[in-house]
Amino acid sequence: MKKRETTPAGAAELRARAEARLEEKGRGPQAAGHQTLEESQRLVHELQVHQIELELQNQELQEARAELEAGL
Repeated sequence: MKKRETTPAGAAELRARAEARLEEKGRGPQAAGHQTLEESQRLVHELQVHQIELELQNQELQEARAELEAGL
């Protein structure tokens, strides 16, 4: 598998593509005004949980990579 370099320009382009896709799905910034405070709080909570899940997965991947590299 090819290692993907993340540059500021690459990250900015990825962000722009993600925002464009979100707009296409009708869930852009203008849609946020239709949410209640409770819905917004639930979404923030879900995003925080998802972020932690991703951090844990990243840690596991880094540990697995280190084990593979140590075994080579």
